Amino acid sequence: MKSITLVAALFLLVGTSAAQAEDICQAGAGEPKTIDEAKAAAIAAGFKDIIKMDIEDGCYEAKGLRADGSKFEVYLDKWTLKVIKEKTE
Repeated sequence: MKSITLVAALFLLVGTSAAQAEDICQAGAGEPKTIDEAKAAAIAAGFKDIIKMDIEDGCYEAKGLRADGSKFEVYLDKWTLKVIKEKTE
């Protein structure tokens, strides 16, 4: 009986990890905004020195440098262009 409980617990952990690996941006209604619109939105939000723009985790991702030289990564929703997640190094 203990081994069944252990196996069930492992499946729950694996299921939780798989759910966390899903896209952080979910599809919205209509067509998503363009990557150029996303770049303009990131710049307007204060992320000025963008080095790279692409799609990751279902979002637009902008990478670049701040004025103080620190690196940033910002994720924008493809439909609303709202900042979903931000990382700074």
